Amino acid sequence: MKRVTVLLAMLTGIIFTLQSQKVTNYTCQLDNGIKVRMEQCWNHVWVDQKFEPIKTPGQTPPLTLNVRTLGDLTSKSSFKLMSAGKEIKLQSAKPGTYTLKLTFQLSGKPGTLSFDVENIEIKANTKTNVSVTLYDYQIKIDETPGSLKGLAGYTSKIERFKGTEETNPACGTVSFFEKGKRTTPLTPDEVTNNKAGKIKPGTYDVLITLGNPGKVQKIWLENFTLKPEVTYGITTNLNAGIITYTGGNRDVKMFHIYPAGTADKQKGTATPDKSLEIFRCESQDLTSACPPGTYDILLNFRNGAKYEWRKNIVVQTSIKVQVK
Repeated sequence: MKRVTVLLAMLTGIIFTLQSQKVTNYTCQLDNGIKVRMEQCWNHVWVDQKFEPIKTPGQTPPLTLNVRTLGDLTSKSSFKLMSAGKEIKLQSAKPGTYTLKLTFQLSGKPGTLSFDVENIEIKANTKTNVSVTLYDYQIKIDETPGSLKGLAGYTSKIERFKGTEETNPACGTVSFFEKGKRTTPLTPDEVTNNKAGKIKPGTYDVLITLGNPGKVQKIWLENFTLKPEVTYGITTNLNAGIITYTGGNRDVKMFHIYPAGTADKQKGTATPDKSLEIFRCESQDLTSACPPGTYDILLNFRNGAKYEWRKNIVVQTSIKVQVK
């Protein structure tokens, strides 16, 4: 059995904490040719730039970089300081504005994730401290040989975080498209369910769909070659945390997730705001995967009869948070 692991890349819609440090050229590609592109997913890059005086000019590097990834993502990283398309040696960098080019080796086999952080500033007699935190999904592709009558097999599984499976049957469905054509999905030769089946060998654009109604996330595995007599097990690890309502009030039928600070900005009676809502949880057990971050949670009693805020709920990767 072979395993290929890839950190999911988001082509558009990445959220940045500081607009002055713009993130561009976000790219992920496996060495076997699969390109990963995402639409409306939870990926997030946090960038922070701070300055401090240098006590011994010429002896202290003018820039330090601290890189952190959340969950199961990468094995190592490297960076280059760039100006006008040319690499600049760190110790000899003069005051000015630069671009940091970061490259990550995926924690599994083989591939890279890379992006640029623009508008990095170096000042005279000052050290620039840059921190970059990366949150993204991970996909694992297991290849298992077997007798499939000339077809290729496939399965899809979603993990909220490593080792914890998402059981919603609508989360992680698979669709196949002709390479480069995304108008009409192809019909597999054999369909077990919306996450498993068999299809003719070939090279496809494969779509993994997850998310809630109105907040659908699309994960594209482009240029995915499926060989005969091989089953491809695709596991999407969200590297998420979990929010669960444990207050015991049976009138709570759902909860809504908002950016931290929403409750304090809202005046008067607590009420939902669809324009600000990140997503909602309506599952029977009132438990949902959630990207890491800080949120305000709006409890929904009796399908809208009353609402109450729970503020500043901190969600971390691989951690279950109880809301009462």
